[in-house]
Amino acid sequence: MSTIPPAKITTSNIDKTEKTKLKLKYSFYYRISESVQKNTIMETKDYENQVKKIADFETIEDFWAIFQHLRKPDSCRQGIEFLLFKENIKPIWEDENNKKGGKVSILLNKGYTTIIWEEMIFALIGGVLPDKINGIVVSCKGQYNKLQIWFNIWEEKSNSDIDDMIRDLLQMPKEVTLEFKKFLNIKRENQKVLSFNYFPKTYACG
Repeated sequence: MSTIPPAKITTSNIDKTEKTKLKLKYSFYYRISESVQKNTIMETKDYENQVKKIADFETIEDFWAIFQHLRKPDSCRQGIEFLLFKENIKPIWEDENNKKGGKVSILLNKGYTTIIWEEMIFALIGGVLPDKINGIVVSCKGQYNKLQIWFNIWEEKSNSDIDDMIRDLLQMPKEVTLEFKKFLNIKRENQKVLSFNYFPKTYACG
C-alpha cells in the first residue's frame, strides 16, 4: 500500500437526496514534510505548498467514502501529516480564520495515535467540539506523534474550557501536558511525552 493517500478521492455515488448531511462542510488534507527528510527549517511558503487537499465532504456517506481510504497514522512514516478543517479555512495559521487564535498540542504514544485521531475526527464533524475549533492535525514524528487542535480566537478563559473539554473527551489524566500556543507568537519548544490509558467514546455524526 502506498505511503501517502491519493491527491483526489471520489466520494460516494449515492444520490444526494439520500445522503445524511452534516452541519458543516469539511476538507481532508495531507502533507509530506520535506524539511524532515532534508533536516532543514520549514518556511511558511514551503509549508503551504506541501499541504495537498484530498477531498471535501458534507455528508456522512461522503465522509466514509474518503475516510476508508486514508492511511492510519500509526502505520505512517515520520514527516506525514493528516489535516481536517472546516470549509474555506486553510490549514495554515496565517489564514484569516486562524491567525487570531492558536492551537493545543498533545504528544502521543504511537500505539494510541490512530484511535485518538479518529475520536477527534468524529467529535469535530459530529458537533461535539466547540464552534471555535477550526480543525485538527495529526503529525507523524520519530519516537512519538503529535495531535493539534486549532481554534479561532485566543482567550484565556475559553482556552481553559478547551483544556477541560479535551481532557474529558480523551479521558486524560491531569499530569499529561497540553501545550497552548498563540499563532502570532509561535516558538519551537521541547515537550515531554507522557503515556496514558485511553478508553474511546462513541459519537453520532450529524
